[in-house]
Amino acid sequence: MTKDECEAFKTKVHTELKFTYADANKRCASLPDLHKIRNGYFGYFKDERHPVSKEHGFTYDQLKDNSVFDPKNPKETFHIRHTEGMRKRCAVPLRTRWMVRSSQAYGWLPPIDDPKLGFGRGNLYHRDAMDCSHIMVGGNRSSAPIAPGS
Repeated sequence: MTKDECEAFKTKVHTELKFTYADANKRCASLPDLHKIRNGYFGYFKDERHPVSKEHGFTYDQLKDNSVFDPKNPKETFHIRHTEGMRKRCAVPLRTRWMVRSSQAYGWLPPIDDPKLGFGRGNLYHRDAMDCSHIMVGGNRSSAPIAPGS
């Protein structure tokens, strides 16, 4: 191809692109702004109920800050939840609207019951749950069963 043929092709394409962009801009005016929100993977699952951090608006607020000191962090900082020590200890949960990681499936919903693992139960449970009808005194079937706890 010659130089003149290339220039003619570029001119035609330039005119065509101008009309295409005008039509696309007219159609996109009715759509919501996708660049207004963070359109990444974690931005889509972000939970707005839990802010990432609370920033100080003024220097006076920084001076009068009463945030909690964490002795396990190697550096003193206002953002203790975002330090390397907290990440290594896995002390900060990932809070999202839906599950992002498979590890969030464990503990995502509240427990069905509150097991106490044997602690806090009285003798009532033991007395009602155990069947003592097979325990006889001296092997005699006619005698009464032994009551638990006696």
